[in-house]
Amino acid sequence: MSNPLSKKPTGQVSGWDNSSSNYTDLAQTSFGAPYGLQLRQTILSSGAVTIPAGIPFVYVIMTGGGGGGSNSGGGGGGVSWGWTVPQSSCIIGAGGVSGSAGLGGYTRYGYIIAGGGGQGSSGGVLGGGGGGGNSGGVNYYGIPNGATPAANANGNIGAGAGGGGSNTTLNGTAGNGGSGISGGGGGASPVSGTGTSTGGNGGLGLVGGGGGGAYTNTGTRTGGTGGNGLGIDGTVYTGGTGTTGTSTNGAGGGGAGIAGNGSNASGTTSGNGGLGGGGAGGLGGGGTDGTGGAGILYIYY
Repeated sequence: MSNPLSKKPTGQVSGWDNSSSNYTDLAQTSFGAPYGLQLRQTILSSGAVTIPAGIPFVYVIMTGGGGGGSNSGGGGGGVSWGWTVPQSSCIIGAGGVSGSAGLGGYTRYGYIIAGGGGQGSSGGVLGGGGGGGNSGGVNYYGIPNGATPAANANGNIGAGAGGGGSNTTLNGTAGNGGSGISGGGGGASPVSGTGTSTGGNGGLGLVGGGGGGAYTNTGTRTGGTGGNGLGIDGTVYTGGTGTTGTSTNGAGGGGAGIAGNGSNASGTTSGNGGLGGGGAGGLGGGGTDGTGGAGILYIYY
């Protein structure tokens, strides 16, 4: 009897040929699309969803709404992905605004849910980035968050990254938002006196956090820049720029979403978060906070 182990294997591993003509460069592929499936639906608002009969499972990628600005920048919305049975409806998270409604709304389809980014003065939930000076949210899959930072310190890395700490020193700069799956918001710079005051930049991620605002001081005020985001096809979306002025301006730019750029600040009016959950910028002196970007849902089958 011959020894079956003596035969040369002919499976995938032994037959692999490392030829440049036999693979696709990573830069040319999507970071999240499941192999062999196609993107069939992109959904931007809550409501009915129609899936053809005979499809037992679908694969989804989604983001929650970005957090609203509140002096500091809002955190980027949470990002979740996975398989679920088809459902006839979905919920798409709205972007947070300044005030009591500052937390970004959650997105849900079937078994998968993505939480919202934190308002500039609160933490994120279910993977959302923390608003400036606050912790991010633990991811849907249990990936740890970025903890609350110290004053002037940069936000901590995490699934929902921590927001940057506020500036407490005249001529100082607030902490930048942490980077992660969802970026944290930049810290605010509310220091009084004659001198410079600079808000923190939003953190980077699949979804970016908003830039922090600068105000109160008599001198140069500079708002932070929003963090960049990354689309499902590898497109880099950019955060908005902040404004600079003497005893005025200092508003933060909006963070980029997974499907759109954050908007630039204008004067004392902060930038808004990009489509797909970007965090909003924080206000400049006497100005207006930005609104977080709305969530998005991609369905593959």
